[in-house]
Amino acid sequence: MELSSTQKTLKLSDTIERYQNGSFSISGNGEIKLDEAALKVLGFVIQWSDDGTVGTLTKVKDGEVVLSEEEMAFAATAAGFTELISAVARKIYDHPQMAFTETHACELLCEVFSAQGFEVERNLRGVNPITKEAWTMDTAFMATLRGNADGPTIALLLEYDALPDGHACGHNLIASAGLTAALMLAKQMEVLPGKLVVYGTPGEEGKAGKAHMVEAGLFNGVDVALTTHPGDRWATGSDFLATKTATIVYKGVPSHASAAPEKGISALDAAVIAYNAIELQREHLRSDARVHGFIRDGGKVTNVVPDRAEMDWGVRALDNIYMEKLADMIERCARAGALATGADMEISWSVTYGAPVKVEALDTLVIRLAEALNPGLIKPFDVLGSSDVGNVSFELPTCNLWFGITPEGIMPHTKEFLAASGASESIPSVLTAGTVIALAARRLFKDQKLVQDYKTAFELSKQKLIAKG
Repeated sequence: MELSSTQKTLKLSDTIERYQNGSFSISGNGEIKLDEAALKVLGFVIQWSDDGTVGTLTKVKDGEVVLSEEEMAFAATAAGFTELISAVARKIYDHPQMAFTETHACELLCEVFSAQGFEVERNLRGVNPITKEAWTMDTAFMATLRGNADGPTIALLLEYDALPDGHACGHNLIASAGLTAALMLAKQMEVLPGKLVVYGTPGEEGKAGKAHMVEAGLFNGVDVALTTHPGDRWATGSDFLATKTATIVYKGVPSHASAAPEKGISALDAAVIAYNAIELQREHLRSDARVHGFIRDGGKVTNVVPDRAEMDWGVRALDNIYMEKLADMIERCARAGALATGADMEISWSVTYGAPVKVEALDTLVIRLAEALNPGLIKPFDVLGSSDVGNVSFELPTCNLWFGITPEGIMPHTKEFLAASGASESIPSVLTAGTVIALAARRLFKDQKLVQDYKTAFELSKQKLIAKG
């Protein structure tokens, strides 16, 4: 008798047992016996009922990840942290603090990590990517736990800053999912090679906190970074748009608009000329480009020539280089307004949120691990936004796992998402998301060749992204 899989052919004869990744036996009356490990060799798994009495034999799909018994046992440990994770998520939710002011969340998380045996470093040194000035990021931290030998350095990225109306982007859940993964791995680091580093990364909303950390070299030496974000589905490999924002200020000359208009220089006219010039460029932009702006200030009263105008413009694109070309276009149009009217012009730019360098194989591993846990809707994420995770991903292999907490179509930065971020019903998804990235990290710690493969793929992907621009 012959049993075949895509990888192996196993020939069995009466009363002979073969042991190759599992046990096969055939009795004298032709009865074949295979254990679960042997079934996996042939591409099958047994899905057991909750009470363990009924098993269904299922063919493994191409590319599907099958969890080992060790991994299943490891995944089950997440349930032991339910009470703690629920409490942390709720406490951060109930004390929302905006970018670089997240003292409550930082203190809470550092206390938990210290209690779990992590070496915690606070008040990290950041460097402003624009001015190159160093500063103390007093709501950033690193929590480190070393394994039993040299090996890969795997990072988990936590966020915890809020929007003005609270945690409508679910960063309290990002922190909680990352904490789940860290606590699960902490129980195993004594038998794993390498180093686990958990980064507390403040100021994602509007301040690009991770960009300051990248500039300071805080991620130097990290081999792979893993993070999560709540959404309406489970996905990896999503695009983030590179983006930055300009603030443009025009200064003119005030004058009475009726008695002596010829003596004035209208700052508002300069802004309007620039605005219209930018709008006329849309025909010539790439389809992935996003350009959006508004006039913040354009005068106070109708009978005085406006001597000051201010407007903001944001630019976005799928790669950093084209985004910078859009920024150059904004500056040209801004100068045109000043040149046409004689007004003075000043322009300043925010810190850049970078486009991601995607490592397809890493993204695939993580989403396959998620599939193995049957978390819910798994569907590619096609909504384009921006995140400073992109800045980290330009330096090293990075995977962001979206995890579902809302019905499909309910996006972050909405009232509905704000409610979901504080709901106890979201905690199972948080625990599952933490379990997925913990499983991924565990595989990386145990397989240094896999880590190197991802680093090689990262370099190739980065060069392609640069060339595309």
